[in-house]
Amino acid sequence: MEQGSTWTLSDGNKYTVVSIVKEKKKKYVYLINRSEIQKFIIAEYTGDEIIEVVDPDLLEVLIVKFNEDLKENLPKIISEYI
Repeated sequence: MEQGSTWTLSDGNKYTVVSIVKEKKKKYVYLINRSEIQKFIIAEYTGDEIIEVVDPDLLEVLIVKFNEDLKENLPKIISEYI
């Protein structure tokens, strides 16, 4: 799984990987639904399994990390598509 890749999840919808971060040796992904961009999933990624994060304390930490990752990498991502 890499940033920008598209995955079809068990709900049958396609999601794009917006950001990937690590927290306490675990990998987390921020996914946006390709057909309804207001829908997103924050999940732990373990090989082939995506487990949605529901713990509010962990979500708070991860949102900050995703924000930092996007601030750092967004100019690079945009330049690849221009």
